[in-house]
Amino acid sequence: MSEAKLISYTLNDFSTEIEMESFLHFMEKHGDEMYKKLKKYGLLRWRVNQVWNKGGGFALSSIFEYKDEKAFEKSVEEIKKFQKKHEDYFNKINIKRTSSRSINMLDFNY
Repeated sequence: MSEAKLISYTLNDFSTEIEMESFLHFMEKHGDEMYKKLKKYGLLRWRVNQVWNKGGGFALSSIFEYKDEKAFEKSVEEIKKFQKKHEDYFNKINIKRTSSRSINMLDFNY
């Protein structure tokens, strides 16, 4: 069974394909920096996926799997710091974010 006790799922909708590609490029360049910091707090896994069933839209999902709620809470502060550090970039693109949090109840991963 997965060690993840808390999962955070964020849907990132972009106005254009160019903005989505720009975000992917940005995360390829800076994502490792954020992942290493969050891992110290208890982030177990982070995935960025392209959502392909958004007819005519451009969307990416971010899935963060945390050891527990404490790991999530500590990571939120680090994510805010990351966004503040790179606010010049984030202020230039249009992203609509929808987030949800869940507690892992069953995991059929064996």
